[in-house]
Amino acid sequence: MDNVVDFSPVGWVPVSQLPGRYKIVKSVIYTRIKAVGVKPERISVRAYVTDEQLALLDALHEFIQGGGTTAEFIFFRGLGPEIEN
Repeated sequence: MDNVVDFSPVGWVPVSQLPGRYKIVKSVIYTRIKAVGVKPERISVRAYVTDEQLALLDALHEFIQGGGTTAEFIFFRGLGPEIEN
């Protein structure tokens, strides 16, 4: 059992927990966070994402696990910049 006590406020998840959640390295977490436009909130030395941001990252992870790419996810979710004709 972990001896670390989690004092995370309700509705906020430490970014440091995400590599374990998705079984990927920290650099990939930050690449995904940047790609989908999530802006973690920094409190002192820790960064947190909201439950809403976590749901988006969860959806991206599931999409990638199903064979999709980050670029496709962004396109299908309408998260990219507006394209002018």
